[in-house]
Amino acid sequence: MAAALLGWLGLASPLDDLVHRALRPPSTRPPAVVVLGIDDSASWSNARLAALIERLRLAGVRGIAVDLPLAAGADGDAAGDAQLARALLDSRVVVGVPLRARGEAPPEALLPPVEFADGTRLGHLELQRDRDGRIRRHLPHMLTMDGIRWPSLPLALVQPGSSTDAGSWETGERWRVPYPRPGPPTWRAVDVLQERIGADRLRGKWVLLGLTDPARQARVPGPHGSGALYPVEHQARTVAMLLHGTAPREVPALVQALLAMLVAAGAVFIGLGKREPGWRLPAAALVGMAVSLAACGWLFERQYWFAPGATLVVLGLALLAWAVAQARRQWITRRRMPGLATRRSLHAALQASRTGGEPHALLLVEARVPAGGDGEALATRLAGLLRARARRPGDVAAYLGDGRFALLLPGTSAAAAERILDTLRDEADAQALPLLGSVHACGSGACDCLWRLALRAQPVQPAH
Repeated sequence: MAAALLGWLGLASPLDDLVHRALRPPSTRPPAVVVLGIDDSASWSNARLAALIERLRLAGVRGIAVDLPLAAGADGDAAGDAQLARALLDSRVVVGVPLRARGEAPPEALLPPVEFADGTRLGHLELQRDRDGRIRRHLPHMLTMDGIRWPSLPLALVQPGSSTDAGSWETGERWRVPYPRPGPPTWRAVDVLQERIGADRLRGKWVLLGLTDPARQARVPGPHGSGALYPVEHQARTVAMLLHGTAPREVPALVQALLAMLVAAGAVFIGLGKREPGWRLPAAALVGMAVSLAACGWLFERQYWFAPGATLVVLGLALLAWAVAQARRQWITRRRMPGLATRRSLHAALQASRTGGEPHALLLVEARVPAGGDGEALATRLAGLLRARARRPGDVAAYLGDGRFALLLPGTSAAAAERILDTLRDEADAQALPLLGSVHACGSGACDCLWRLALRAQPVQPAH
């Protein structure tokens, strides 16, 4: 559920952006798309805009998209309005239609003046922002209040038939917009009009005209790792995506949530399949991360986008929780308890007894903490019982951590060690201490007490 919620809220978007960029290698060829920015919009009349479009047509551009607010009669130049209207009738020109939001209702299309819109191809200019204010998605179609399903400006430019193919319109469809390196360049429109940019640099290009005046148009950030761009520059990147034939559709939100839940929950449940997961949890979490990335890559090759960031974050938190638990367990295991040896000291004493061939016995005991019990208090009381039993100079009582103890008794037979363990149980029962224990005795031959101590990470089993 956490993975699904993180994905829905977009909290893992930076990680998704990183994965998306890694899946898309840098382009080896510059895109055939150019942005011509109008940064002195106050001086651009309709006649001047018509002259620019005519110059682009003569230069042999493949298509022109106009992402500009058009007005007729604003400067009283009827001839300029007529000139622009004739220029827009070219089949290679598409004019953008802004959309005005109307709450939960479909948006309203703000059409250009009828003399510019009549007979001209149109495409909507809506750019959807995510919760963090960034643009990562493209809306290929939008349904407006008048019932018209508008193709987007890039789609109408590159695929002219999309404006009449009603059967292919899907208003809920979203495309993940890539930000290739290098991206489409932005040149000044005035440089083209004044022939500082020659026709040879424009021939065969797809050209988008738009505002790059910071006084009239604000920049909007794209995915993490990319800079803020003017809206027309975002549209240009979508055009480049369509030309390259890479327009991954987003996996539906429900499928996205179910897949994230399946991978994250499956990995955690497999890792916690036993009471003592050991290395099962980190191994399962790493496998889950690999499965999530593999599913993302497999779907991406088929032009679908699955955002793996939320699953990676949840499994990363599971790994972190496991690491913290392991560190705490190691700290508890290694810390000293007054009057008792550490695991390292016990190990050294066992090694010395084994090397000297001296018979010895090893008692492994554990205070079983009932539900709601005070484990620290029980461990302290059990420590007192063991200290009382380590009476001889060679006896070693050690604390192993997590309510577990060991008592090394050199020169002690198995039968004697069993009697000592029975005495410990009686004393523990008298103090209402739930105690489990086992005895491991070694003669002068082969000894497995060190091996038993190494297995001490597992709970003590009652002796039979």
